[in-house]
Amino acid sequence: MRLVLGFGITATGYYPYTQKPVDYQPYRPVYLFRGPPPDAGFSYGLFEDETLKKQYYSELGLEPYSPFTGKPAKLVKEVEEYEFQRAMENMLENLEDCECAHCGAKFKQNMRAHLKGREEYYCHRCGAKLSCNK
Repeated sequence: MRLVLGFGITATGYYPYTQKPVDYQPYRPVYLFRGPPPDAGFSYGLFEDETLKKQYYSELGLEPYSPFTGKPAKLVKEVEEYEFQRAMENMLENLEDCECAHCGAKFKQNMRAHLKGREEYYCHRCGAKLSCNK
């Protein structure tokens, strides 16, 4: 970018065609989801993996485990239904079915679509390593 000094009558040094941002698109955060289908009527919460500092939405349960490390996850806050639906409105098109062979939990997730290159995932109910459908 070239800075034009003394442009115009006032010589303010501001040239609007070259000193504006290139991208006007707003930043859209990626919302990760793991749990039963969002229209199933469960209560959901925002959880955080304390090791990787990644947040994800999941249903409220007894003791949640991080799907990234398999260690216990921390509940950041309970999410109201309208807030959850608003956050997840455009993020649920890539849900895949998963099943844990250890505890028998069946759930859906969109993590593989948004975290490309990651091969290992863990069950959010028992902490065991998963093998989901690709």
